[in-house]
Amino acid sequence: MTIRAAPGCIPCPFGDGIAIFDTNSNSYFSMNAVGEFVWSQLDQPVEIEVLVGRVADRYRIEPSVCEGDIRKLMDDLAANRLVTLA
Repeated sequence: MTIRAAPGCIPCPFGDGIAIFDTNSNSYFSMNAVGEFVWSQLDQPVEIEVLVGRVADRYRIEPSVCEGDIRKLMDDLAANRLVTLA
């Protein structure tokens, strides 16, 4: 599965993480620092497995530890139309 940030989503710093403003729905979606790193990887299409590997490398954990959380985050972002999945 390939993931990419949806058009019209504007990131901005928010506390220890990030808020994404969706210009299409005029709503915000906030994420912690890990979410901020994940979002920074979505400016170009990326395979979910590659994204999981990048998160695992960044936080020095096994991919199996974060894979479920990353997939859930992508599902949440997709449900809020903040990313496109292909």
